[in-house]
Amino acid sequence: MAPSIFSPRRILLGAASLLVAATECSATMTVPNSFLLQQIAETVSLPMYTWSANGTHTAKGYTSKDATTASVQGLHEDCENINLNKKIAVNFRSDVLGDGAIGYFYKCVNISHDTNKYWFTISSGNGSQIDELCDPNTKYPIVYDSQHNTWFIDEPFDCTQRTSPANFI
Repeated sequence: MAPSIFSPRRILLGAASLLVAATECSATMTVPNSFLLQQIAETVSLPMYTWSANGTHTAKGYTSKDATTASVQGLHEDCENINLNKKIAVNFRSDVLGDGAIGYFYKCVNISHDTNKYWFTISSGNGSQIDELCDPNTKYPIVYDSQHNTWFIDEPFDCTQRTSPANFI
């Protein structure tokens, strides 16, 4: 995953599942007015209307930018951090998607010595960002995560569900 987005100033720990509930409502689920949800939405500059996608994706982690040696410890620590704290990332992968995408990562499993699998919901006020995120041909450059001393390469995002403002208006 794009580690640079997980700097302390860009992470909101806890209450993340509430934000997802607010952005991923369905016709069968209602979210009551909530000061907490309003504060979270304002803090991350969540647009009034968003396009969203959720699903899974994998990322490989390495000890150096040449991506030859797996960072077993960094991968383990990243999964542990996500599973314990959840993560909200403002301007998720802005190097690829541009500014404005908000990522929420709520589950991680290490699936091989060099790969983690992540469960995500990503929202944006710009539908083309979600289109690019969900395009299996989108390429993500390697990025450094100083928190886990690991270089990550995001693999394509498998978007299993998508919503648009039209779904809720």
